[in-house]
Order: sequence, then structure tokens, then C-alpha cells
Amino acid sequence: QVVTKGLKTVAIETVKAQAGGLLAPTDWMVIKAAEVDDYTVPADVVTYRAAVRAKSNSIEASINNAADLAAFMALYDTPVDADGNATGNPIITDWPEA
Repeated sequence: QVVTKGLKTVAIETVKAQAGGLLAPTDWMVIKAAEVDDYTVPADVVTYRAAVRAKSNSIEASINNAADLAAFMALYDTPVDADGNATGNPIITDWPEA
């Protein structure tokens, strides 16, 4: 049996991989904190990691909530002001800054 993944499934897998890539550089800190009693993950790292996880959940929800192809494609649109100047990142790539 051959299973072809749908557009939303592939997009969510991509988001999960991106989130994992953003978290990977600080994973060692979390592991060290679990193994070494007198080590604590710096607060800014904890905050960043929480923001990445929250954004991943938000992006995944946006993907799941896209009612049709046009709504899905809109997730990739860069928001612009009345003059056509970019005002932010597309929903699908709007990750927190490290």
C-alpha cells in the first residue's frame, strides 16, 4: 500500500523539523540541567525555547485551520502595509529571534 502525504501533513512535518532545528543548539543545556544538580538553564534560553514551541503550535494550528488551498497559500504571504512594504514575516516562517 502506498500512502501519499497531503499538503498539510508535509507542511506540519516541515514546521516540526524547523522547530527542532531551532531548539537543537540549546538541547545540551536542558540535558545538562537534568543531569547536573547545580546547573540551571539560563532564563533567556528557557524563554526562547518556550517561544519556539508556542510558535510551532501556532503555525501548526494555522495550517490545520486553513479551509482551502487559498487559505493555505496565504500562510506564505508576507504582510505588507498600504504602500506594499513588508511589515513582518509570513505566518509560516515567523519564528522567534534567538
